Amino acid sequence: MEDDLYDLLGVSRTASLAEIKKAYRELARKFHPDANPNDATAEQKFKDVAMAYEILSDDEKRRQYDQFGTVGSAGSPFQGAGGISDIFEAFFGGQSPFGSSGFRTQDRNSGDDVEIALNITLEQVVNGGEVEFTLKLALECETCTGSGSHNSESELCSRCDGHGQLQQVRQSILGQIMSTIACPSCQGFGTLIMNPCDSCEGTGLEKAEKTFSIEVPKGVDTGITQRLSGMGPAGPRGGTRGDIHVRYVVEQHSRFSRNGENLVEQLWIPVTYAALGAEIEYETFDGMQKLKIPAGSRTGDKFRYSGLGVPRLQRRGRGDLIVEILIDTPQNLSEVSKRLMIELAEELGETIAEKPKRGRKSKKNE
Repeated sequence: MEDDLYDLLGVSRTASLAEIKKAYRELARKFHPDANPNDATAEQKFKDVAMAYEILSDDEKRRQYDQFGTVGSAGSPFQGAGGISDIFEAFFGGQSPFGSSGFRTQDRNSGDDVEIALNITLEQVVNGGEVEFTLKLALECETCTGSGSHNSESELCSRCDGHGQLQQVRQSILGQIMSTIACPSCQGFGTLIMNPCDSCEGTGLEKAEKTFSIEVPKGVDTGITQRLSGMGPAGPRGGTRGDIHVRYVVEQHSRFSRNGENLVEQLWIPVTYAALGAEIEYETFDGMQKLKIPAGSRTGDKFRYSGLGVPRLQRRGRGDLIVEILIDTPQNLSEVSKRLMIELAEELGETIAEKPKRGRKSKKNE
């Protein structure tokens, strides 16, 4: 889906949540597969407007979309909070109203999704790098290889005739909709285990710790979530594995702060550097750089290193590194230093015994 999300819903970029919701409801009725049987174009349109609503109805996702032009799609590893199932929960009672929509659904023998908060450094945000984390997950039972059965014997469920599902009719904003539910007798598997495995008690699962190593996406920020598809908990009785949602938390840095795609540091320098000028070695995430401080510099003066800031997430280029200088007034002067400062004040025509008048500039020796 490459169309502008606002155009898909037919609303302006300043539309309120109520306007977005109203537009989605109208389009959902218009393009719903039940109202357009065997119409692949209408079905795709329905999925597109549903995805647009999912993003624009969420404040955080909408902010990311407005800023970066993307927050990921159903197949993207980068997401905000929530999911397409939230839309169906609101409009269809949590069930997808059609079977072949292409949306990811959670069937009975698929593993659950899990979310973790992963702390990373600002340096990893800029330069990337691998990071490890360990989770305790439900994994395939080694004794029964995930089948849940001691001897692989099972029998067909008589309630659902082995289908694992039962039909039911529900009322929605679109009228009556036929949907399916998991059979409560066999929990959706279609078969009943006659001799459960002793190790996992018929679930096919055992808890175990597993360590993962992932590459930190350059430019990622706090709150951005990366999906690791098929790496989460295993599903019962040989089911597919769920996903791991890694929510990044960027730790505070001792020197640099982040302002969008720029890095900012407030650098204290001696008063002598500010008055006389200096060239110093300045350490960045990209190595040592030369920082030239002109004579007569003042607190608040800024120096910019182009392209040494934060990489743009999933885009080319980087922001800038901005150095703001602060003048460090000397404290606890020795007698020699005091005498030199008094001589300097006299040289500049400054009377230090009197209280300086506000707004009056220092006289220079004629």
